[in-house]
Amino acid sequence: MNSNEELVELIQEQITIEKESVARLAETEKKVGSAAARLLLIELRMDSQKHAGVLEAALETLKDHSSSKSSRERALHGFIDPAIIRKEIENHKALGKSMLTHLQKEMSKTDDEAILTLLGHLAQDERRHNEILDTVARKCGRIIG
Repeated sequence: MNSNEELVELIQEQITIEKESVARLAETEKKVGSAAARLLLIELRMDSQKHAGVLEAALETLKDHSSSKSSRERALHGFIDPAIIRKEIENHKALGKSMLTHLQKEMSKTDDEAILTLLGHLAQDERRHNEILDTVARKCGRIIG
């Protein structure tokens, strides 16, 4: 088995793990009564869903690189796709900035520790997400092209 085949197999195994996690978390969500606990489980489930989707896209990317697309097709996608993605990243970053401002306002309106913890976690997640988008935007041409 060559290294590409091993990588495909490892990614497929990870996708299976992530999907099993999604199913287990969805079942656990039904068993908890606390809204805060349910929100945490939802976030974990959504992370696993996202991870599975990213890994599935990685598999597609591996297959695309080994496909027989013409050099013209690759060049066209290498020009158009990064431009589309850069624009969408900028739109999403602006939305994220607005969400972060909104979260900070919400946090200033409460002293409830549970709410502050949840909103603080969301704010932290938005900041981390923005950093990831910055990295993707910088590498966009190389990643997508």
